[in-house]
Amino acid sequence: MENREMFEEIAALIGSIAKAFELSDGDVVAAIERGDLGMEMLTDDEGQNCVEVTHSGRVARIYPGAIFRVGDQPQDKEEECGSGCSCGH
Repeated sequence: MENREMFEEIAALIGSIAKAFELSDGDVVAAIERGDLGMEMLTDDEGQNCVEVTHSGRVARIYPGAIFRVGDQPQDKEEECGSGCSCGH
């Protein structure tokens, strides 16, 4: 049984960062150890809490259940949808 404090939450954050920057979990840990990855807990303009992560000039915001890459343009609803989506179309 794992009894380290917040182990599951930290593992999930590392996994989300890896996904956001298309890295392996090991590469994320190595970047943290080298000081190449910055993290800041903040509240966005809509009042949502997130962790803002910077790496190699790129920025991503990690939300519970979502990743937003700063600078990426959101798609139109029409482009986002495919058959079987749950957006209401």
